Amino acid sequence: MSRTGLRFYATLWLFAASVSAWAQAFPSSGDKVPAGWSGPVFKLSQDYPKTLPKEEALPWDGIDPTMEPQKYVDALYRYSLEGNVEVNWVVQDNMVRKWYHAPWMHYGTSGREFIHGLTRERSTLAASSPGKGELGPDQVHCAQNWAVGFFNARGGYQAGQVWVDPTKPNASLAQFPEGTVVAKLLFTAAPVSEVRYLKNTFEWQANIHVLPEGTCPGSAPQRKPQTVRLLQMDLAVKDKRATETGWVFATMSYNGDASGATPWDRMLPVGVMWGNEVATQQWINSSIGTPQHLGFEGRLNGPVDNPRSSCISCHATAQAPAVSPMVPQTSETARWFKNYPGSQPFDAGSTPTDYSLQLAMGIQNLGKAVAAAPAGAHTLSTVDLLLMNKAFDSVREVPAQVRINGRLEYPIGR
Repeated sequence: MSRTGLRFYATLWLFAASVSAWAQAFPSSGDKVPAGWSGPVFKLSQDYPKTLPKEEALPWDGIDPTMEPQKYVDALYRYSLEGNVEVNWVVQDNMVRKWYHAPWMHYGTSGREFIHGLTRERSTLAASSPGKGELGPDQVHCAQNWAVGFFNARGGYQAGQVWVDPTKPNASLAQFPEGTVVAKLLFTAAPVSEVRYLKNTFEWQANIHVLPEGTCPGSAPQRKPQTVRLLQMDLAVKDKRATETGWVFATMSYNGDASGATPWDRMLPVGVMWGNEVATQQWINSSIGTPQHLGFEGRLNGPVDNPRSSCISCHATAQAPAVSPMVPQTSETARWFKNYPGSQPFDAGSTPTDYSLQLAMGIQNLGKAVAAAPAGAHTLSTVDLLLMNKAFDSVREVPAQVRINGRLEYPIGR
């Protein structure tokens, strides 16, 4: 490991050792802001509500997601944009309603970058053969993808309850109230020349990995500001009308050929799902107009997501400790595609985090920081340090397990 890497981990360990004195002053990013940088600098929205906000009248209250899914997602999407577009997604500055970030996603080589707080997602694989790219027929090379997510006030309250003690997050408190909304923007570094429907999309500069040309390893020792392009937006809402899971998930995808004055007008729904039954618990938009690989057996997934999974099956694995991977293992695939309430762990003995991979990941990251201490009983080898930061790897889809505080866990994605 490089000296820079050792200093990075040492700094994170010092934070873990002293965080109790910081009273929830969670770091925004593990990056060092370059000298002379004049652009935006990400600040974690962490002034979590101290009491549960009252339920507000939501635009989709009168829309049954199982009967009118397209109308439902349209209302949910507009709610998530309102006030955020105007402040360039500095969600704590939203004048309509404030939103909140999950703590401890700054950690590791794929953690939050300093400009917009993006974290590394699954890489889009290189095309398996000409015309067979995950993002469409023109895609040839692999591409790294980055994302940032937010909770509305009711979700932010619950996230704050989990992290009341910054050194001992309580996963048993990760049961979200009705009306919680989670939104996530997903960006790709893929060029428009390979994904032509990304023309005129929303772009950011983000401090992302410097990768050898044509390769997409799960992490890299260096980052620099580069252009990323909005490709996907994920939405989830706690809604009791999703009787088997408690959640409705939706995915939007950009289409540069769609009508609309702004990139946000050209985001179109891929679909909506409220359970894992393909025929009866989802709606897929057949007229979206862009290539979509979807998930296992046609279940809802976005263009960045793993085609072996689905929105709900992936998030159903959110738990602490994470003793199962997010992606199905071929020997027991059916277990990933059952419907679970958010109060039921995916594995006996774990504590569910109610479909929140962000909360589960933050809890795991804190455990990693403690385990990676430069001295003490939980010191990890350099090999383990590298492995445990690869929640996604462009070669192996099920990451290697690592031992954290005496337990074997799978690295969690977002």
